[in-house]
Amino acid sequence: MPKIKVFQGTRSVDAPRLCDSCEWGLITRGAADSEEQVFCMCMKRLVTTRVTECNQYSDHSQPQLWAMKEIAWVLHVDAKRQKIGFLSASEWKRANEDQDVLPGYL
Repeated sequence: MPKIKVFQGTRSVDAPRLCDSCEWGLITRGAADSEEQVFCMCMKRLVTTRVTECNQYSDHSQPQLWAMKEIAWVLHVDAKRQKIGFLSASEWKRANEDQDVLPGYL
């Protein structure tokens, strides 16, 4: 009997359904287990399959990049006073309003 090679393996039936933890997933459940609907707000349609891989998946338990930038602290070096300290992102923006370019980390 010839061997069969599967490209990139097969998906596990035990893999968690991504829609349950995705920010795009809207899950509605009724009293019975069979009364469940999964709606993808990204695709704007009902999802009838158990999704285990998705290229638009966005874990809603992780903060968004813009939110992390809002709470970020910037290392500030004051050469005149020879002091090093931290500024919040909003303080750095206020102090450097005249600059057109923000550092890559903001």
